[in-house]
Amino acid sequence: MRRIYDSAEDIERRKMIKRPDYLLSIIIPAYNNAAFIVETLSSLQKGITDEVEIIIIDDGSTDETHKCITHFFYEHPTPHVNYIYQHNKGVAIARNTGLENATGKYIAFIDSDDTISPEYFNILLPYLRSQVYDIVEFNLTRKIEKLYGYNNNYVSKTRAEILEFTGNNIEKLIPTFKASQWHLVTKIFHRNIIGNDRFEEHRRYEDIMFCPFQYFKCSKILKINNYLYYYRLNTKSITENIQESDAAHIFFAMKKMCDYISINSEKKTIATFMVINCFLEGRKILRKKKGYYCYEENMIKDIQYALACCDKKVVNSKILFKMKYNNVDRFISSVRYHLQKACKRLISNRGNKYDN
Repeated sequence: MRRIYDSAEDIERRKMIKRPDYLLSIIIPAYNNAAFIVETLSSLQKGITDEVEIIIIDDGSTDETHKCITHFFYEHPTPHVNYIYQHNKGVAIARNTGLENATGKYIAFIDSDDTISPEYFNILLPYLRSQVYDIVEFNLTRKIEKLYGYNNNYVSKTRAEILEFTGNNIEKLIPTFKASQWHLVTKIFHRNIIGNDRFEEHRRYEDIMFCPFQYFKCSKILKINNYLYYYRLNTKSITENIQESDAAHIFFAMKKMCDYISINSEKKTIATFMVINCFLEGRKILRKKKGYYCYEENMIKDIQYALACCDKKVVNSKILFKMKYNNVDRFISSVRYHLQKACKRLISNRGNKYDN
């Protein structure tokens, strides 16, 4: 296991070292995941080949994450692991550090509390060796018993679908953009597709701000139907810890796609599906955290921008109304929310009165 720390000298030394080229680089950002990191590494160790490198970015962990990683590779020596320690900067910057250090022709991402199928490498590497796919997709599951190969579970046969695109003929992407399943960990990217793109720093929901733009650059995508990734329901994860500020991050992603549409009008229809999904998701977060659709002024500007950019022909009329008249949407939901609160207080007070 190679160890790298983020001093200026180490960064310069890293640039000078001639590194081997791998077929696949797997980037694992880790922060205070001592409880699960060994399980993650064990799942990788079972099928790894000399074609694969693992890049672990320890983002300033304060628990025993470093000790767990070191001990694991002491017990299971491998030359194909690059351990990088950096001061805590957030998962997006950790992934960017991984990208800067990756040498593989393909790039995959795994979270440090998840595990992969025992057949992950057996299924994926043969497709990657051909180097004809820009993105290779597969499925994730939140139930480990559904993981392909787990406890000899091989119920589903491996089926692969190829999507090919020529010019601006990208209608086959409509189901992907409608579904809005931008899980980074279910995609393997050719490094030429990623190019110089990087994750938005200091943002949550960075998957949404990264993945869709990679799809627009593709000529050929492979979709595999198997569950090759187990996504652990961790109480520390973003999806389990929604914050009030999350709506602002979602609207940022929406605005980023609108900026893209403004200079790539031929992608407008497909991109509109992501814009609308962001609007609805941001709206849902506001109601969940605030009780009603309390759009901030900058959010209202972003919604108006989105309305001007999107292809209205593919948008439900009710959604268009909510976007166009967002002040009405905010007012009605606010009145409903405060009436509900008042009713609950009234019922509670009456209940207390009868109890007395």
